[in-house]
Amino acid sequence: MTRKILWLLVSCLMALSLVMAACAPAAAPTTPTTPATPATPAAPTAPTTPAREPPQKEAVAPASGAPKYGGTFTVALTTDPTNFDSGAGTTGGALLNTVYEQYVNNDWRRGPAGSGITNFASGANSLDDYLGPQLAESWQIPQQGVWKLKIREGVRWQQPNTEAGRLMAGRVMTADDIVSSLNRLLTAPVTWMRVSQPLEMAASSVNKTGPWEVTVRTPVGYWTSFVWLIQGAGYNRVYPPEVVARFGNLTNWRNAVGTGPFMLTDYVPGSQLAYIRNPNYWGTNPVGPGKDDKLPYVDAYRELIIPDLSTRTAALRTGKLDFLPGVTLEDWQSLMKTNPKFEYNLYMSTTPWVIGMRQDKKDKPFSDIRVRQALMLATNYESWVNDYYKGKAEINVFPVNKQVTDLYQPLSDMPQAVQDLFKYNPDKAKQLLKEAGYPNGFKSTIVVSSVPQRIDEISVLKDQWAKVGVQLEISVKDTAVYSGLTGANRVGVEEMIYRFLWGGFNIALFIPQYRGPSTADSSFVNDPPGGDPYIESLWPGINDPIFVDMPKVYQAYKKVTPYVLEQAFYIPLPTPYTYNIWWPWLKNFYGQGTGFARYFWINQELKKAMGY
Repeated sequence: MTRKILWLLVSCLMALSLVMAACAPAAAPTTPTTPATPATPAAPTAPTTPAREPPQKEAVAPASGAPKYGGTFTVALTTDPTNFDSGAGTTGGALLNTVYEQYVNNDWRRGPAGSGITNFASGANSLDDYLGPQLAESWQIPQQGVWKLKIREGVRWQQPNTEAGRLMAGRVMTADDIVSSLNRLLTAPVTWMRVSQPLEMAASSVNKTGPWEVTVRTPVGYWTSFVWLIQGAGYNRVYPPEVVARFGNLTNWRNAVGTGPFMLTDYVPGSQLAYIRNPNYWGTNPVGPGKDDKLPYVDAYRELIIPDLSTRTAALRTGKLDFLPGVTLEDWQSLMKTNPKFEYNLYMSTTPWVIGMRQDKKDKPFSDIRVRQALMLATNYESWVNDYYKGKAEINVFPVNKQVTDLYQPLSDMPQAVQDLFKYNPDKAKQLLKEAGYPNGFKSTIVVSSVPQRIDEISVLKDQWAKVGVQLEISVKDTAVYSGLTGANRVGVEEMIYRFLWGGFNIALFIPQYRGPSTADSSFVNDPPGGDPYIESLWPGINDPIFVDMPKVYQAYKKVTPYVLEQAFYIPLPTPYTYNIWWPWLKNFYGQGTGFARYFWINQELKKAMGY
């Protein structure tokens, strides 16, 4: 199999981490020379690579000059981390790409610093060719569902000045560490992976099959298993076995010891997470003016916890932050007016925001397709785009938006019945509600996170639906409770929830989530499997050719999209375009979020010259 098929992935889940950490989407600058590509596994069949449009470009200037070491990179988080150990809780752990690493990860060489195949700002704008090696330097697939990982040699555990750091003592990471860490995530009853994807995780196994080789067998759901066990889905990371044995878990941030570029030195809830450079980090810069430089460049990395958007904006304006993602059109205009030297890019997230509904409860209205379709017809999509988002948004974003060119289908190519659902028609909505037995509408409760933006959006929707008699009661939940309700505790949502579908553009989490039980499916579609024969009939066409014949996979996938939209299993809302903004002293940066922080460097002379 070609490299492009092997390095398929999900990202949203990078997209998830971007959303959770308030980071996200973008555009691709000038394309430098393509770097050398590492050896990749052999595969049964070499599929045709789908054509892609070039990523959208914005005012992003490539880094110039040789990188320099030193300085502090500072960003903002909107909330505190809810869990520091994905093996000890039903939400994913924190500290990915700082303290902890995965087997494979987004490949810096394929972003704007290298070939420019993907821009990484929205997670990834293609399903192919954006993954590369990390702790696994290469891999093979001798047969479908079997992954032989060649573990990178010479990687050492960090040595923070903590009891856990002294316990690991900077020793070399081994294949046994990989097996121990992954087996823990597969088998512990409350791990995020096991709770989120129980069928796939229960069927999988991991074993050491050579001095530096680990074999992972994933006989159920090839793609979903790849995403969670090989790529990592943003939550599978390598944890230190001695620390787990000593303390039971890593939920105490002081016990954080990984193989990553930064060591966590302090965490003050509601204030900040502080990191310092890992002097023994194994990684080097693979491309650009700093090729072969030892990473990371900055001496320190800080994540300030700033829930309030206006406070975050003020922190950027005054130089307390180097980078601010997710800026709306209005705030972007204000920032650029006061400081036109800011650099930026424009992006659209690949994780759509939707209304999930308890369709498994027959005593609730949502089990009736007429009610679900009525809710779509009562949603004024054009008003959302033109009035709420000032024209800077897209309607056709679920399950994928136009940035995911391999799988995107224009609304104009959909059946007329699907197109009609996106046209505001309150009279037809009232008619459908009457036919379903709700001539006067009904009352319902919707769970929303405490993020002000989300509350504002649901308030708009509440006003629209009230016009057809649907009365929404907004139930605001704090971050920890809300995160649980979008994950393992989805049954805690009695009626409706407003959430983003992480990995919404991904084959793994789009179809398998409708084959239950999966925490990605807040609407309980086809759960347990068999309730929807049409979805079941399409599943083999997606699962069986994975990693063998991807054009067949894309073809089968596109049969599902019109069906899912017409059934209104979710009520999707438009996705706005927003801006990533950063100061020009932040170099080797293209708006792609903080997951690549090891590659960024601070031009301290320029920062000082600008008065900061």
